[in-house]
Amino acid sequence: MRLRSWRCFTAFWALLLLAACGGGSGGSSSSGADAQITLQAQFEKRTLGTSGFGATALRPARYCWAEVRDVSSNALLASGYLGSDGTGLATVPRGLSVYVRVYAQYQVPSADPNSFFLRGSVKNAPLPGTADLAAFTAIPVWSVTSNTFLADRDGTLAVTALTSNRIAGAFNIADQAVTFGAAVRDMDGSTTLRLPNLHTFWTTSTSPADQTRTYPALTLTSTGAYLVTDSQRAIFSHGVYGLGSGAAQTETDEWDDGVLQETFARLLFADGSYKADGSSALSLLRRDNDNVWVDRGVQSESTAAFVAGFSDFLAAAVRNDGRLLDSYVDGAGLPQVDLFDLADHTYVSGGAKGEFARGSIAVSLWGLWKNVLGGGATGLNTLWAAVRSTATLPNGVGEYEQATLGCFPSYLLGVQSRMTAGGWTAAVTELAKEAVPNPDPVTGYFNTTALWQTSAIPLSASGTLQTYAPSANLYYDRDQSQAWRFVHGGGARTITMTPTGGQDFYLELLGPGGWVAGSYGNAGSTRTLNLNSLPAGTYAARVRAGATAATGTFGYTISIN
Repeated sequence: MRLRSWRCFTAFWALLLLAACGGGSGGSSSSGADAQITLQAQFEKRTLGTSGFGATALRPARYCWAEVRDVSSNALLASGYLGSDGTGLATVPRGLSVYVRVYAQYQVPSADPNSFFLRGSVKNAPLPGTADLAAFTAIPVWSVTSNTFLADRDGTLAVTALTSNRIAGAFNIADQAVTFGAAVRDMDGSTTLRLPNLHTFWTTSTSPADQTRTYPALTLTSTGAYLVTDSQRAIFSHGVYGLGSGAAQTETDEWDDGVLQETFARLLFADGSYKADGSSALSLLRRDNDNVWVDRGVQSESTAAFVAGFSDFLAAAVRNDGRLLDSYVDGAGLPQVDLFDLADHTYVSGGAKGEFARGSIAVSLWGLWKNVLGGGATGLNTLWAAVRSTATLPNGVGEYEQATLGCFPSYLLGVQSRMTAGGWTAAVTELAKEAVPNPDPVTGYFNTTALWQTSAIPLSASGTLQTYAPSANLYYDRDQSQAWRFVHGGGARTITMTPTGGQDFYLELLGPGGWVAGSYGNAGSTRTLNLNSLPAGTYAARVRAGATAATGTFGYTISIN
């Protein structure tokens, strides 16, 4: 028997049913070889507020994959993705008993009906270390199965994934990924941009070893190669928490929409995301430091602070909700909810505010969007366009992608260039609420020592850095790195850095377009970058504390010749 195809529904290939508590209702009994089933898939969504969980609401299982099968033989009769409202139409041979299985596996459509923008799934397993493609594909995806439906007539089959068995949580994770993908697609507006595949590993295992929350990264084989699907999309994976025992110091992420969105946003800054097939090592959005979590309430290294703050902003903006909520069980066994409200100008303390504080960056961006740019799609598109901008400016500054450093001040130049003079005046007022200065591109901000030491070459200098302080649990802190900005006329250049106390300092060169070169091996040793044909431009040599650095304040020397 040939497979029955899904009918086209609301411009997308439709399909499906969901289950566990699903049922069917009869309709027309007109004669014919086939029966038409109208499918409606939903999941129960727990609403999280600052005081904990509230009412449960029904949400459609948007764009999820479903399969209709014959009960007797388990033969596949039809399969495809649901529409945007969680519904679809399927035709099956009349008189068969069938069932439908719906998977937390999604496809965000693109404008091109022959392509898609993003695919992914929620896998019911711990995050694997490595896997080949066959093993990865075999890892089970969360799903829900319907009751049996006798297709002796046309009818409607409705199903709901429940919170009681936690299956609904997987569908909420998938739904948040759909929200993320659709928002990036719409903000960018490109007809050619595509994202790689994104797979979330979420398990309810009670073993702490199985629980992790990580940012998306390329999925690798044991030989270090990355996985690519038959549709030529690189496979990115990450984990989120799912231990729901209620025990002290445990956490579940399936209903923490802001946490999920901040995690998804890091896909845009992940190595290998620049091209959907992973063939470029670059990230889609420029990232000049590690793709890491930094504290929201302190000043961090400028580029790490921007990536984290912009991700927080995206996590709020794609949901049009300025509250990022994180639920957990504290050490006393009591449920708690952490709140980061992007409309709260008191979240970051006065002395810590500024262009290098993750929290201030996120709050400032939210204020620019809501109070200066109108708070709608047009304003959001403006803020997105600034992070994608490749415009160059006088004195080697450049907007975000072409700046010497990809940080909040250089990003703001792209925002400024997309606003009227009056609008920018209002923006500067908004930025001042978080002590973020006006980044004058020519004579002001970029010629100060806020971002870097501006140096003539040849350079011979020294500096000191605060290395990691375990008592404060701070990585990538503001005083753990230092940059030296210089203008290069083209040709060969040698940069040498020597730690003066044997501690581990990294040496990196950054410039227009992002990272150029770096030295990270042989902890505590002299590091040298020999660049034989460095293009002309304005660069920054950055020294930063490494992960194995001793605690304390240590010095280094640097030369640029």
